[in-house]
Amino acid sequence: MPTFTNAQSSSTAASSAPQFPPITRDHILNCSYDYWFPKYRTSCIKSRIVPLSPEFIEYIREDGIILADDDQAETEDDEWESAPSTFRPPIEEVDSESDSDEEEEEPPRLPPNQRFPELHQIIKDKIADLGGAVAPKLNWTAPKDAAWISPHQNTIKCTSPNDIYLLLKSSNFITYDLEHAFDDCAPTSNSAAPLDNAPPFKPVLVLRSYFNPHTAMEFRCFVKHRNLIAISQRDLNFYEFLMSLRSDIVGRISQLFNHKLRYTFPDGSFTFDVYIPEGDDEPLSRARLIDINAWAPHTDSLLFDWKELLEMEVPGPVLGVVGGDEEAAKNCAETDDTSSGEEEDEDFVPELRLIEKEDPATFNFSSPQYSAHKLPKDVVDASMAGEGGMREFAQKWKEMVEYRENVANWEINDKD
Repeated sequence: MPTFTNAQSSSTAASSAPQFPPITRDHILNCSYDYWFPKYRTSCIKSRIVPLSPEFIEYIREDGIILADDDQAETEDDEWESAPSTFRPPIEEVDSESDSDEEEEEPPRLPPNQRFPELHQIIKDKIADLGGAVAPKLNWTAPKDAAWISPHQNTIKCTSPNDIYLLLKSSNFITYDLEHAFDDCAPTSNSAAPLDNAPPFKPVLVLRSYFNPHTAMEFRCFVKHRNLIAISQRDLNFYEFLMSLRSDIVGRISQLFNHKLRYTFPDGSFTFDVYIPEGDDEPLSRARLIDINAWAPHTDSLLFDWKELLEMEVPGPVLGVVGGDEEAAKNCAETDDTSSGEEEDEDFVPELRLIEKEDPATFNFSSPQYSAHKLPKDVVDASMAGEGGMREFAQKWKEMVEYRENVANWEINDKD
């Protein structure tokens, strides 16, 4: 998941910013879900990958929210459909003469099921194939910042194509994938030939079988020179039961890393996210690979600081790029279920950081997660009403502002 910083703060802190090794386009592409998922499928959540057409990308990028009109009966939500927008004046009150000529020139935008009917049907079929509920994401990023708009209780659970379209079009994180994925990349120092042969960026929609995870068991892991050096809790809340599971957490993550990722992922330094479910006969089951992220400043370092990670000494580093040897991966998979985390021949035990009881991070309840990316419900309602909806909303907003200014002026004059 990318982190977002404003330009002013980033420029003033440029001199003290951590110095990363050059980030290449290939490194970013290697972290794309469609690149690594086929190789590590047995360690991942059940997923389906759908290549996206230019029409779909154009639809995601354009303003306004127009949803498919073929499955309205399937997705009803009381909160969203029980009442109309509070800002919805009669049409005759809106002065639209100035815009009438422009509107006539622009053809009406079609709903997704008419704009890309084949892709729309594929998405619907994949949802059914995965049990009727999925969690969507693009190549690198999930629309977690738009969960507030979801009809499924502030989650990214989707049971229809419209649920997916609504999340993707309401998310700032998705814009990162489409517009800024390669912003940190440095020019390749080699000849022009590798650039010509570099694989193009192909946007994909990833649909993962939806489940409701215990967020306490989500962890981000940091790999430097093919050594697992650090593990951070992802949910920044205190969970007392985690304290007694420290060795089990490190063991399960180390098992996944050493058997699956260490010598098969193309880059020597990267980060990866895991989820560790509860075990049947043991405290914890095997770790599931959720995501792979770049060793880059846009990746959130959570309870660590990137400066300390970059300066951390790694005994016996493995330098260079190692190709993904499928035969080696198969051999690792055969021993995966027979070896325990305590038997790994690790160079050293990675540091696991958990939120402690008195940690200041546990008191940061003043604003909900991703609150900076939310919009008022009336704005969303107006956007979903089509092109006229936002114009009506703007007109009503203008009238309300003018009314408040008149009231304020009246109060001032009355006092005088």
